[in-house]
Amino acid sequence: MISRGVESFVIASTDGSKSRGRGWRILNHEKRRNHFLCEALNDIKVLQDIMKDFHSKYFGQLLVKIVGSDTIPFFLITHNGSHLRLMDTVNQFETEYFRIEGVDIERCRGTVSLLRAYDYEGKDTNLIADVVRLERTSTEKSIELSGISAIQLLKPDMLKGKFIIEPKW
Repeated sequence: MISRGVESFVIASTDGSKSRGRGWRILNHEKRRNHFLCEALNDIKVLQDIMKDFHSKYFGQLLVKIVGSDTIPFFLITHNGSHLRLMDTVNQFETEYFRIEGVDIERCRGTVSLLRAYDYEGKDTNLIADVVRLERTSTEKSIELSGISAIQLLKPDMLKGKFIIEPKW
């Protein structure tokens, strides 16, 4: 029985069935939102794996060649509207750009690798307007998704680092 005044609860089936027997549980609004974030991150992971693992007998890794990378970069937006920033203590840089490496849907946690952002002069930057290249690093962090409210995908082209500086005149 759900007590009066608890409007943030919904009833959801764990197995997709419509019966009222086994498999029913109550999820509050927070867990439901985190569940969607976990599913979205898992979708990104699946797409990355398809790009990386797809191999054609005649064309090799054509999908990676077409896209230009096996990474779908993104940043995460916290509940207060700011971008999540993580620190690489070994290489001494802070970033808000990530690549998904794994998702634990049951615990709603994600493992991300940090992407290092560079401006056109090759200096570290986190200003999206200044970023011309993202570089994949080996640093991975586990994140709890309860503090995240949104995911913003970025262009995979940002990992290519190809840019043209037009002459002023």
